[in-house]
Amino acid sequence: MQYKIITPVSVEPVTLAEAKLHIRVTVDSSGDTAEDNLIMDLIKTAREYCENFTGRALATQTIEAYLNGFPCANYIELPRPPLQSVTSVKYKNRYNVETTMTVDTDYIVDTDSDVGRIVLPYGLSWPSFTPHPVNPIKIRYVAGYEEAPASIRQSMLLLIGHWYANREATGEATGQIEFAVKALLSQHRMRWF
Repeated sequence: MQYKIITPVSVEPVTLAEAKLHIRVTVDSSGDTAEDNLIMDLIKTAREYCENFTGRALATQTIEAYLNGFPCANYIELPRPPLQSVTSVKYKNRYNVETTMTVDTDYIVDTDSDVGRIVLPYGLSWPSFTPHPVNPIKIRYVAGYEEAPASIRQSMLLLIGHWYANREATGEATGQIEFAVKALLSQHRMRWF
């Protein structure tokens, strides 16, 4: 299953103020530092690293997943949980005619499981159709933590602090930082990673 981010993260799991406190950046009288842009980039990069390692969306974002066909199982697991909501499930036939499925009638949204899922109601099966050759099934959904777990936020802060202090590639402390970050993130890693 492939996916892409439709609406990126607008509020990071770690704030600029938290990152500055962690890396001990002093604030001038105007309340700003000359390095705010750098620190914001480090926050985003740390989140992306943690998302890629865990397979999870760490902050609210809209994602679109693509399938080449419906599965044999009665559910579809969506990448980058936790799932907040499903916006739409659409499929296109070989003539490029798109059909939108109806929530609670054609499928049920499972946001309670560790992996967000779309599940068939009892007695129903997935639509039978000859699929369009390119991305025939599109599922648009919102995923991400309302508030990321403390261990993920701490992982981000460790990365931000290390990258801020070591702006050039260095090998000495990198292994220790990676070990600590991965140890914290491993408990959140999706089983297929």
